[in-house]
Amino acid sequence: MKNRLFILLVLSLQVMCSYAGQGWLNQMIVSKEKGGSNHSELKKSDDGFFNQHVLVLFYASTCPHCHQFAPEIKRWAERQQAEVLALSFDNQPLPDFPSFLPATTEWVNAAYAGQSISYPALFVLNKETHVLYPVAIGSMTSTELDIRMMSLIPKIKAYEDKRISA
Repeated sequence: MKNRLFILLVLSLQVMCSYAGQGWLNQMIVSKEKGGSNHSELKKSDDGFFNQHVLVLFYASTCPHCHQFAPEIKRWAERQQAEVLALSFDNQPLPDFPSFLPATTEWVNAAYAGQSISYPALFVLNKETHVLYPVAIGSMTSTELDIRMMSLIPKIKAYEDKRISA
């Protein structure tokens, strides 16, 4: 009887802690990676990245996560002077992206490469080579987007520089 009571107590504590601490891991990662610096601006070495690249957003106007993520992307893109190509699965605009194109079969095949389609989905597109680089599937906060892009841009540059020199 005591063992059952103890197990029940441990399990209930675990459940309460998991509900109380939802998102603790994301918060810890963001705080560690942020390291006190301002991630809202890319490093000076990344200036000009968006002269060659654009952001591509796949969405559906009926998707609540798309409505949540769109303003974050728009603000981030405005700060970085990046162009956003909005591609709609249902041929309807989002309030933050009234100008859009339909998500054609060619775009979907290039982005998802036969994988299941999830949205919102954000990619970086090289304007010259037409290579798509995945950034996010699902909604992100502005801080998470900052951190992701700060991590991805140097990797994309290194990959593209390697391809050019090869």
